[in-house]
Amino acid sequence: MKEEQFIKLNSDTWRELETLSTIINKKGLKILPSKDVKKFLSIFRQSSHHLAYARTHYPSSSVVSYLNSLINKCHSHVYPVKKIPPGILLKYIARDFPRLLKEYRWFIICSFSFFAVGFLLSMLLVLVNVDNASMFLPENLIATIKSGKSGGGQWNYPLMSSYIMVNNISVSLKAFVMGISLGIGTIYVLFFNGALLGALTALVYTYGNPMNYWSLILPHGIIELTAIFISGAAGLIIAKSILLPGDYSRRHSLIKGAKESISLIIGVIFMLVIAGIIEGFFTPLNISEISKLIFAAISGVLLILYFSIPYLIKNNI
Repeated sequence: MKEEQFIKLNSDTWRELETLSTIINKKGLKILPSKDVKKFLSIFRQSSHHLAYARTHYPSSSVVSYLNSLINKCHSHVYPVKKIPPGILLKYIARDFPRLLKEYRWFIICSFSFFAVGFLLSMLLVLVNVDNASMFLPENLIATIKSGKSGGGQWNYPLMSSYIMVNNISVSLKAFVMGISLGIGTIYVLFFNGALLGALTALVYTYGNPMNYWSLILPHGIIELTAIFISGAAGLIIAKSILLPGDYSRRHSLIKGAKESISLIIGVIFMLVIAGIIEGFFTPLNISEISKLIFAAISGVLLILYFSIPYLIKNNI
């Protein structure tokens, strides 16, 4: 079909969709009679098919841009974004998330254990022989750390801090997603990234300034690392749902496990946002290292108190 014929054949439908869309924008969808709502949905689907057809047969035509704009304007009426009431979000943060952490505490402990084994093993390997650091860290990073002692200039600790923050966010997502690999990917991610931090720490104790290192890592790192452990726990929940479905079919067990793990990931996002704010606004402050370490200690205590909410509520404290 020629483009002119295509436009002539369907232009009335598009104009009608535009008219209904304008009415909905001004007065809302509820103002339309039910027959007009059905008509709107019907011609929206037709116009969507027209857009797909036009993209295939007239990719360089202005009709593609027109239909794309029209469909986008109508899309929000067909697929409205459900708004989450602030009260639900506050309830989740104040009570539901800590309760979930208590419920899945053994998964979190297992997640932490895989990370801790990697951390301790790599730290010992690098302390015994610094050349082993190349198994875990890029060569340019190792060279930069070593230059702090050899007179090649001061090591850029803020840059290193940012490197770790970006890495930790990436690790959180990977630890969760890799649960689908029966947990093997999650365990690898936790172990290897524990090894990365262990090797880095060993190098700093050998060539750098440990006090400066911890003062730049811990203020946001305590929250970030905890988020990693929770993400790992979410991945392990998915793995368990596949390996041990119990009374459910494996498919339904996976769906159930995915819902449970996603409920944890929402809280992880909240934690990473807080850690990012600390990283962006507090860590760069020109204050003493002791002050930053005290801040880190306070954040750790507050985190423990936050996780204790279910126990405090249970005991009516």
